[in-house]
Amino acid sequence: RDVRRLAREDGTFALRDLAPGPVRLRVTRIGHTPAETTLTLAPGVTRLRIELRRLVLQLPKVVVTGACTDRTPVEGQPGPLAALLDQVRENAERMRLLARERPFVLQVVGVGGARGADGRIIGAARVDTTVRGPLPPTPYAPGRVVRPGTGAYAGRTVVTLPEVTDLADTAFTNHHCLWYAGQERFGSDSVIRVDFAPVPWLAREIDLEGSIYLRVDGYRLVGLVTRLNRIPAGLRTLAAYTVRARFRELVGDVPVLAEWELTNTFRGNAPPWVQTGRVVGVQWPDSSAPGRDTLARTRR
Repeated sequence: RDVRRLAREDGTFALRDLAPGPVRLRVTRIGHTPAETTLTLAPGVTRLRIELRRLVLQLPKVVVTGACTDRTPVEGQPGPLAALLDQVRENAERMRLLARERPFVLQVVGVGGARGADGRIIGAARVDTTVRGPLPPTPYAPGRVVRPGTGAYAGRTVVTLPEVTDLADTAFTNHHCLWYAGQERFGSDSVIRVDFAPVPWLAREIDLEGSIYLRVDGYRLVGLVTRLNRIPAGLRTLAAYTVRARFRELVGDVPVLAEWELTNTFRGNAPPWVQTGRVVGVQWPDSSAPGRDTLARTRR
């Protein structure tokens, strides 16, 4: 059986109720080289100390964008890009584990309205306060990012955007080409940019393209920019639909969505319509502090 756990704040972890015998142990952390060993458990308590080495990637000095085909995602990625995508998966895995072991909710405040020439929101701005869980309510599905709204959004068009856990899911990675796009700044962070776009068959549908931003020092996810690759037929006055999201460290290196800005750019002279959102609070089920993001995994 496969058992996964997050370590405590001091880096320790305990795996209980394991039968005596051989156990394969794999320990990972964002920005570190995984450590793997096999040990034989004896009756009683087995103690083990494992040290992880920081991961240092030799990234290309020249950015070369390859061709994107329908088979590109499943043919294997070049070494540096494959290592970067492993770090994206590490970010996602920690979020999944934290949400499972220590459920929490996010308090979100959003403001929407037209953006004036000075950058401020003007007109009939709308303020929404909501509570949501840490995982996306609707997982990403290829070609199904635009759909009719239901409930409070009935009669409107809703766009489902990918979040941390979606980026590492095969539903996303098997249907998008990804490229190493060099190093730059994302806000105050020095980052590595990974671009993505739907494979050719999916690009003929409405889907998403954009960029993933990982910190240069440690490879933690800090930003995500997504755009509709096409505008739906019923929204021809729209020229572009873009969302710029920023993540912050919640526990250890576990990234959580912190703020975002959705921008609808229109054809003609109409000002952009924007919706900004930010997380103003995190509620845990109890007061005990959650552990760091080191992941322990055992497999028989």
